[in-house]
Amino acid sequence: MVQHTEKSRGHVILGIHQGLEAVSEKLVLTPHLLQSYLEIESEQSIRSADEFTKEVLDYYILGEEKQGIKLPWPKLENTFRLRNGECTIIAGINSSGKSLVVGQITLAAMAQQATVLSVSLEMPPRSQLIRMWRQASLSATPDLDFGIEFNSWSRGKLYFFDKEGSIDMNTLEAGIRYSIAHYGVNLITVDSLMTISGIRNDDYTAQKEVVCRLADLSRDLDCHILLVAHARKSMSVKDKIDRFSIRGAGELTDRVDNVILLQRYYSDDELDADCWLAISKARHWDTGECEIDLWLDLASLNVLTEGQKPAKLVMYGQEPEKTGEV
Repeated sequence: MVQHTEKSRGHVILGIHQGLEAVSEKLVLTPHLLQSYLEIESEQSIRSADEFTKEVLDYYILGEEKQGIKLPWPKLENTFRLRNGECTIIAGINSSGKSLVVGQITLAAMAQQATVLSVSLEMPPRSQLIRMWRQASLSATPDLDFGIEFNSWSRGKLYFFDKEGSIDMNTLEAGIRYSIAHYGVNLITVDSLMTISGIRNDDYTAQKEVVCRLADLSRDLDCHILLVAHARKSMSVKDKIDRFSIRGAGELTDRVDNVILLQRYYSDDELDADCWLAISKARHWDTGECEIDLWLDLASLNVLTEGQKPAKLVMYGQEPEKTGEV
């Protein structure tokens, strides 16, 4: 009886050892994997679903799905916005008005209490502000009073990365992190992808890596990054673009949350729209994808939907002179 008991105990101990060996085999880590394993453990990256319940409740009950920066076209107000934690590409062929639209979006964002960092390596801050003053004042020649008022209003709302030509990705990331840490920036516009040094027109791998880093930054830093990209040079100005027309195509658009396309019309009829804007991808919007025609107001350099009137920038809680659609 004693011998039988000891024999049974031996089987149990052997089973435990075998089980531990099986677990140990699963936890065998190379030095390379060990570092990542420890990072996951320290950051608690693997989390239970119930830990996200409050965020989901906020989304449905508090209307968080409608939060974010409204674009300057009322038709899109309830279907699409620029939300923190997301990255958007705005693309078109050369001279389609991408930088113009980015300036208009920047002003709309500032009016909604966003703090913006403009990284435009194709246009110096002086030139950007000349255009913004015109867009905000609705005048080709803003007066001194408007300039003083805009200067005061924009202080603490708008920052420029004062560099021209090109910039390497590490410097760009450092600038984004610095502006968020020191100035509370939550919208970053980058104009354009091809001004980031080390990227050739046909180097889609390098382009993909930059877009991946920017998309990761937007999530990690809870900001929105709006990145200007170009359509392929082989396209005619009359070819209708889609998101596969962007240089790098799926390699880039798959990595971002949203894709906005912009294209000019070339019509001799003055009543026809001047350009076309499409929300070609809206990952977290059920009804986000859409197309709208836009007309250019030459005095203010704002693009507007049909029936929409130019609205002077609202500063310090004053009522706009003209707003909305008719």
